Amino acid sequence: MRKPKVESPQPPQPTPKPPALNTPPGNGFMALLDGLLGSKAPIQLPGKLKFVMAKFGHFLVIGLMLLVLPGQLIGLGMRAAVLPFASMAGTDSSLKLALALATLLFLIVVMILALPGLQSRKVIGWQLLVLAIAINLIYGLLTGGLISPILGSMIWLYILFQLRRYYM
Repeated sequence: MRKPKVESPQPPQPTPKPPALNTPPGNGFMALLDGLLGSKAPIQLPGKLKFVMAKFGHFLVIGLMLLVLPGQLIGLGMRAAVLPFASMAGTDSSLKLALALATLLFLIVVMILALPGLQSRKVIGWQLLVLAIAINLIYGLLTGGLISPILGSMIWLYILFQLRRYYM
């Protein structure tokens, strides 16, 4: 009797790896910002300043949070106290106020989550800080600002994109 020929199983094909986080941005919005504010920006920060800001940037974030956070929390408490009465003024203002409160709380959480990544100079800390700037822009627009949130966000994005290579 002849044994049936058993085919050996094919070795599993390697699964393609997802793109690494430290790859340069592709063709999206981040690539546009990197081109405008990062390596191709017309005005570059000095190299030593970039290094010092990247090395001690988490202390700057902690300092700014300690400076701004008490005022934001007082404002948060005042807005929360006014929120029930704002609904009497109209649903538009109370909804806007509730969204601003939620955005501010989310901003605080993202800033706290970014600190360990900034301290160890990992890309996730840098990305969370970019997210925090976007959230801060939304918060500023929800609370009635226009020029100040946009200008402040552009300045912080310029600084972050100048420091980007230190977090890759």
